Amino acid sequence: MKVAIICTEKRPVPAVQGGAVETLVDLLIQDNERQPMAELDVYSIDDPCAREQSTSINHTRFFYINKDDPFHYARHMMNRVSNTCRLSMYSHVFLSRTIRALERRSYDWIIVENRPKFIKSLRRHLGSKTCIALHLHNDTLNKEYYEACSIIHMCDRVLSVSSYINNRVQTAASEQDKWKARVLYNRIDTALFKPSFDHRFSNRIREQCGIPENRPVVLYYGRLNLEKGVLELIKAFARARQVTPSLYLVLLGSFPYKKDQKKIQPTLDLLPADSYSLMDYINHSELPAYLSIADMVALPSLCHEAFGLTIAESMILGKAVITTNAGAIPELIGTGTGLVVRTGSNIDARLTDALLRCATRPELRHRLGASARKTALYRFRSDGYLKELLEKLN
Repeated sequence: MKVAIICTEKRPVPAVQGGAVETLVDLLIQDNERQPMAELDVYSIDDPCAREQSTSINHTRFFYINKDDPFHYARHMMNRVSNTCRLSMYSHVFLSRTIRALERRSYDWIIVENRPKFIKSLRRHLGSKTCIALHLHNDTLNKEYYEACSIIHMCDRVLSVSSYINNRVQTAASEQDKWKARVLYNRIDTALFKPSFDHRFSNRIREQCGIPENRPVVLYYGRLNLEKGVLELIKAFARARQVTPSLYLVLLGSFPYKKDQKKIQPTLDLLPADSYSLMDYINHSELPAYLSIADMVALPSLCHEAFGLTIAESMILGKAVITTNAGAIPELIGTGTGLVVRTGSNIDARLTDALLRCATRPELRHRLGASARKTALYRFRSDGYLKELLEKLN
């Protein structure tokens, strides 16, 4: 089968600059390297480091698209006006140049990564006989979006990263198009995310983070903003320390928005300086090493998560996860693999209780972590990712 994957206009593939979508495309490529199942062509923005890394990949061709655009500002303003006026117009130089490259080739399937806005232009230029699938990673194609129904109609398949997103797509689709919606869970690089039992290694990381010995560690990683429940976590941690003063909090991430930092930082500053560490983002390949120091991982999102990759990564490392019932999270966690806290009023108190339960009961942490890893290895391992994707296209 000849398959083209159209990446986003944000970051290159291979994922030399990181990015959740780009990392998942890498997993599809790696899966095809281990067991070739398709003639893969990947269309990515140009990047010299990605070009260099792509030379070591044997079973995927890469087409690098220059996204330099002297009319970028005018194009951006036109897209904003079009969206405000609910017009079916979208323009991006990466998309235009990718379409020109696609018109010179033929494929059994063209897969668009997380860009519903690309679909209408692709269909208009490539015709009705071209099979196009949208691989959806966010909640952007729902009944609240004015173009959702027509975009779904122009797709031959819509692959969503969770049942939650799949249901949202189906509510936006016409009755005749609901069948196109399929679930394709995200996958994790199990070679990278594996538990480390070398306590000397963990101790070095703890020393690097400035964590005193014999302190139970609560770790959060991701964007430090309000919708991720960071403020509620800090408040709950402060209350939990009144019962268990030895608790230590590690926040691994950065503030993407000044307005969120202004609301979160004052509460963080109320904590004793020796009770927490605030660390900036690290390279994704180093993440398992830092997660190894955590006794529990707290990811109390308040927004409706499309998938929750950080949760799946923590699970596959065998960590006890404390999270919420937002969006797709409950279907990831399942039963007996983590502590799921209900969002809404008094969430601080419920988070406090969950932190204390894990902090004071090592056997609970170990049981949850072992169950989480078993579940994650079954559902999210990268082996077979491409095979399942191809099956969902049938």
